[in-house]
Amino acid sequence: MAAGAYSPEVLARFREPRNLGSLPRDDPRVGTGQAGEEDTGRLVRVQLRVDAGGVVTEARFKAFGCPATIACASLVTERADRAALHELSCVSGSELVEALRLAPERRDAAEVAVAALLAAVHDLQSRAR
Repeated sequence: MAAGAYSPEVLARFREPRNLGSLPRDDPRVGTGQAGEEDTGRLVRVQLRVDAGGVVTEARFKAFGCPATIACASLVTERADRAALHELSCVSGSELVEALRLAPERRDAAEVAVAALLAAVHDLQSRAR
């Protein structure tokens, strides 16, 4: 893959992202996590809604960045949907890189998306204490 090129998997998710949007922040069952910085060209916010058992019933994202950033944010919310919170610590940037066939110079897009996901999990876990 040429430097800067995007795989068909990235382009498909960029053109038709899944789970784009937001959830109400005032809902006690919603956790919000954010990672990256707009100044660097990558910012991802992930929101998760869980049921009483700690299973994700809904996942949403908003992202600012290149097609790889949007694709990674979309994929990470799909990985979270219907998963128990404790299972989400296993989601890795490498998993997203492989699934989306990301070019090496785009790997940080996967890391930012995972960091936002884990921040949302942490937000929910800190509320439960």
